[in-house]
Amino acid sequence: MTSANPSPAAAGSRQRPFTALYVHVPFCRRKCGYCAFYSLPNPAAERFHRWQQRLHGEFAEFAARCAPLASVFIGGGTPTLLPPAGLAALLADLRNNFILAPGAEVTSEANPETVTPEVAETLAAGGVNRVSLGVQSFQPDLRRTLDRAGDPAAAGTAVAALRQAGIDNLGADLIYAIPGQTPEQWRDDLHRALELGIAHLSTYALTREEGARLAPSFPPPDPDYEADLWELAETEAARYGLQRYEVSNFARPGHACRHNLDIWLGTAYLGCGPAACSFDGALRWSNPPDFDAWLADPVPREFDPLPPERRAAEILVFGLRTTTGWTRAGFRDRTGFDYLELRGPLLQRFQEQGLLEGLPEAVRPTPRGLLLHDHLAIDLL
Repeated sequence: MTSANPSPAAAGSRQRPFTALYVHVPFCRRKCGYCAFYSLPNPAAERFHRWQQRLHGEFAEFAARCAPLASVFIGGGTPTLLPPAGLAALLADLRNNFILAPGAEVTSEANPETVTPEVAETLAAGGVNRVSLGVQSFQPDLRRTLDRAGDPAAAGTAVAALRQAGIDNLGADLIYAIPGQTPEQWRDDLHRALELGIAHLSTYALTREEGARLAPSFPPPDPDYEADLWELAETEAARYGLQRYEVSNFARPGHACRHNLDIWLGTAYLGCGPAACSFDGALRWSNPPDFDAWLADPVPREFDPLPPERRAAEILVFGLRTTTGWTRAGFRDRTGFDYLELRGPLLQRFQEQGLLEGLPEAVRPTPRGLLLHDHLAIDLL
């Protein structure tokens, strides 16, 4: 990584306009012990104000490099912790700086306990048409293990408020392989989330991430047990009409998260806010994970100038997180490389091992290949 700011010409011929936008809201009520995402707990009102002012400047800085946006994703932290007036101002600022493509997907993450009827109405009035609820678990003992505060029943209340406001495209995030979790508890969490009638489900194995306060206290994961729970999620989601479309994600037909799919498939995306990352088709960079550093003008961004071949291999690996994978023509169009010339012998070997299929004119993971994606990634990179 380097903090030098390469010129657009130096970035190479694959540079493209941004068609996706991520906005990081770095505020939350409290910092959960399992979480390593950059966030600031219990912020003062003055920090909200300074964040919105700086974000406005960052929008203006990059707006001219954006095509009509196919997707916007507002994440955190907890975007719905913003007071309704601040949330409305953020959504108005987005519309004033960027053009949204017809039918654009506009997502906000939300902690269920922060979704009041007023917040739900503010989201809908501001153009949000998709909400992802961070439930994590409904089990009181497992929530304590995660240091996750709040009442799990708030998920149902939030879903009702959002639907009343006119937002029907709803999803939930759950965590599995929590220390002490039983298969019965995981099945119950899945059922309780799916019974809410959600269209999208994300299931993540608990990770021991550097920077998470409780990570050192979590025992090492059991890969076989994690695999059992991973497969159980697919079985239970299918009973409610949701199909796996990516390693950790399930959706009803037509409800896959378009924002994330486009990023996995190498689209050019802009990230605004502290700790947010961007990719213009050739060069990737990130804002500092530090509120005060991000407030500086200019922002001290970190750039990641990978050679084009290495960048293409990275895009290949991310696309193989999805059940559809790549067509040969689509990968060539996106990266300028033929994947058989780039990693042909490895791809052939993985197909012979039953991890990939479809070669030569397509390449996609088998179910076992999805489960072992991390191992594929190590070799392909």
